[in-house]
Amino acid sequence: MKYMVFSHGHPTFSKGGAEIAAYNLFKGINELPGHECWFVARCTDNILHLGSPLAAINEKEFLISGNADLTHLTSTIRLGDNSEFAELLRYINPDVVHFHHYINLGLEMLYAVKRTLPNTKVLVTLHEFIAICSNNGQMQKTNGTLCHTYSPRECMQCFPNKTPEDFFLREQYIKSFFRNVDLFISPSEFLRKRYIEWGIDENRIKVIENGQRIETDLPPREIRSEEKRNIFGFFGQINPFKGVDVLLQAISNLTSKQRRKIVLEIHGANLEYQTQDFQKKVKRLSKPLEEEGAIRWVGSYQPHELRDRMANVDWVVVPSIWWENSPMVIQEAMLFNRPLLVSNIGGMAEKVTHGVNGLHVPVGNANAWGNMLIRCTEEPGLWETLHKGISKPISYIECAKTHLNIL
Repeated sequence: MKYMVFSHGHPTFSKGGAEIAAYNLFKGINELPGHECWFVARCTDNILHLGSPLAAINEKEFLISGNADLTHLTSTIRLGDNSEFAELLRYINPDVVHFHHYINLGLEMLYAVKRTLPNTKVLVTLHEFIAICSNNGQMQKTNGTLCHTYSPRECMQCFPNKTPEDFFLREQYIKSFFRNVDLFISPSEFLRKRYIEWGIDENRIKVIENGQRIETDLPPREIRSEEKRNIFGFFGQINPFKGVDVLLQAISNLTSKQRRKIVLEIHGANLEYQTQDFQKKVKRLSKPLEEEGAIRWVGSYQPHELRDRMANVDWVVVPSIWWENSPMVIQEAMLFNRPLLVSNIGGMAEKVTHGVNGLHVPVGNANAWGNMLIRCTEEPGLWETLHKGISKPISYIECAKTHLNIL
């Protein structure tokens, strides 16, 4: 089978979980006998050849231009019969074209594939709620309140300059392109149900978890007999949705004696790209905690560095304040045998079983997070129990086989 994977970014230039998941699928299919896969990733124009919307990295990997923003999701390159896009499709002539996201690329590509290759199957992996929600696809109001269902009238509360009709028309516009999709993939049951409620037929959307690389077991951090399992690791983007500020507030609320019992390592970047208010909040909370030694800013990391980073922590924390779908860091923590503390909503609550391989914490509740950090360092046998309950996540090879088997 000839298979093409389109991604909204290439892991070489963009390290997001969705980009890595798409690339893992590409690798996995190519490692299965009798199958070939090509990878096409959107990138910024300065990386492409001057004047061309398409460039080859090698025989199986291509870069494509595009800037379909979150508001309109409209393709910005030519997609007609004589376009470079159509020529690439005809050159490869795939049996399947799989879009691992459509932001940056544009919804029109779904139709363009069907027009150019009518017998080719089109698959789409859904990563957030962008089709449902105009507020960064997070189903969270601009005031931080979580949305439990789609409603054009409720959407107006986030965008008062628009009308319910505007959101209704956006919905119909997106669904008109989704009619070109033969099958949707959701990495979580939670996200699948949200899209079914929105209008996707339940028979057209399947759950397949994103595949992970294959790793040998990572031993627990070596500790002396008098030491505790007290090092917590945050891995990911530093932005208002990921909950780093909740953790910092949680630790700040502890007594000085309690703070001496724990260490939070923050492995991440991009704080400088956030709003000034958020940057100031994070810096205000973190400065005294750094001086006390309660937190360590470790910085950004490359995927190949993750094993060494996780070797130095006992727990992985995912304090996101929005629903999430299937955070890559949860699978990565399980890959490296680290128990998890996660917010008790959405894909996080689905992927981590409370009391088995991790613990749930009330979302956004700094006091609850502080209490849980202390519990994890003081309760005898808790880490060992949760460590034993961890199962390896699906590998990228198994993930690729599952994708092929559903066709």
